[in-house]
Amino acid sequence: MKIAFTSCVRYEAFKEQKEWDYIYDADPDYLFLLGDNIYMDYGIWPFTQEYVTAPRNYSLEKFTKVMETKYRNQFEKVPNFQKLLDKMRSKNGFFATWDDHDFAWNNAKGALVDKQKKEVSRKLFHKYTQCSTNMPHVYYHVDTPLARVIFLDNRYDAEKKGKDSKLISEEQFLFIEQALQHTLPYTILCGGITLTQSSEKWSQYPSQLQRLCFLLEKKERVLFLAGDVHYNKFVPAKFLGKLNCITPPQLIASGMHINLLGLGISADNRHNWGLLELEKDHAKVQFFNRGKIQQRKSEKASDWLQKNLF
Repeated sequence: MKIAFTSCVRYEAFKEQKEWDYIYDADPDYLFLLGDNIYMDYGIWPFTQEYVTAPRNYSLEKFTKVMETKYRNQFEKVPNFQKLLDKMRSKNGFFATWDDHDFAWNNAKGALVDKQKKEVSRKLFHKYTQCSTNMPHVYYHVDTPLARVIFLDNRYDAEKKGKDSKLISEEQFLFIEQALQHTLPYTILCGGITLTQSSEKWSQYPSQLQRLCFLLEKKERVLFLAGDVHYNKFVPAKFLGKLNCITPPQLIASGMHINLLGLGISADNRHNWGLLELEKDHAKVQFFNRGKIQQRKSEKASDWLQKNLF
C-alpha cells in the first residue's frame, strides 16, 4: 500500500504545478493533503494585498468570494493536479485536512475567528475536497487495507497557545479515542501541524499533547503525518520527560508548491512530498524535493521504521 502525502500549495505563485506529475507516475493508492491547500494570505504589506492576516479584516462577503475563487483556481484550473485528483478519486484514494491558511489566515485560532467565517471555510473545504466521513466536521477517519487513518482538525476549536489551552475540542478527543478501537495493523494520524516541530505545534499545548500521546501509547505501529513547515523531515519517536509521554514517529512533508520568501527565484521555491509504503511486516518512506529523492533522509527514516515498528 502506497500513500503520497504533502501540503502547502499556493496557486498564486505556481499556476503551473508539474510536481503533481511525479506523484501520478508513482501510482500511489492514496493521496493525503495535509493542509494549506490554498493560501488566503501570504507575504507582507505593501508588497501584496493579501498580506498575512489580511482576511481578518475582510467582510464576510469578500472572505467568501476570495476563498471560493482560490479553491476554484487550485481544484479546477491546474491540469496536472486535476489529472491526479481524478485518478485518486476513481479509486477512493483522496483525503485531506486543513491548516491555518485554508482555514482563515496565518496562525488563525478558531476560538478567535468569527463563527460565520469559520462556517464558510468549512463549507468550502467540504465542497472541494469531498472526503470527510464525519460531516460537518473536518476531523474524520477512513480505513485502508492496512491502516486506520485519522484526520485531525487542529484549527476549528483552537485557543491561544498555553499550558492548559485547548487545541482540539473534547468532542474530537472522544472521537479519536473511539477511532483507535480497531484491529488493523497500523494507525496513521494526519494533521496540519506537527507534534514538536516549528513555531506552531502540539507541544505548545502540553496538556493536550500529553493526552494524545497517552491515547496513542496503547496502540502499536502508530505514525503521525504532518505538513505546515515547508520542508521534509522524519522525527523518531521521542520521550518527553516533562510530560512523561512518548510521541509517535513523525513523517513531515511540506511545501509542494510554495515559495519561502517570495523572492521570485527558483532557489526560493519548495517542491516537497513524501511516499509511504506499508506492508504487514515492512514500512518504508521516501522524501522527494524537486522530483528527486532525498536519499539519505529517506534511508535513515526507513531504517528507523523497520527496526522500531516490527
